[in-house]
Amino acid sequence: KDKTETAKPADPSKEPAKEPKPTAPSGSPSDIIDKIYAKKTVELPLGTTELDLSDGEIFTAVTGLASSDKVKAAAYSESMMGSQAYSLVVVRVKKSKDAAAVADEMLSGINPAKWICVEADDVRVAAYDDLVMLIMVSSSFEETVTGKEIVSAFKKVCGGSLDVSKKR
Repeated sequence: KDKTETAKPADPSKEPAKEPKPTAPSGSPSDIIDKIYAKKTVELPLGTTELDLSDGEIFTAVTGLASSDKVKAAAYSESMMGSQAYSLVVVRVKKSKDAAAVADEMLSGINPAKWICVEADDVRVAAYDDLVMLIMVSSSFEETVTGKEIVSAFKKVCGGSLDVSKKR
């Protein structure tokens, strides 16, 4: 009995060591948005705002989520000028295991025509560890930015891998 208990820890070379998954980058959702923009410059007049999780109506309009129960913090970046169909949202969830479900809810719940006179036709979500990102952009901005480019920048910020990457 003692032999089997000590044999496993004493000989770890028989099983390949599993690399622990790196955690998501640290920082507030606003910091993550800044890191994304450091990887992909967006030539639009953008402003980044921390979301008040207690303001349900605004929270839902920006994230597509029915409630903020699973969310620790959130921020969004949108045009500061009129109706430009561009919105980048980063949410840090309380538990990493909820990230995929939160990403799915954001993708299905968001209104890509929330600007009324313009609509985003490139809508994507991505998630890594406890971070979820939503990007909505009009293909009319394809010379400046695409959803794919923002997802790629987010992936770089997250160390080169994503747990979730979907588009509508």
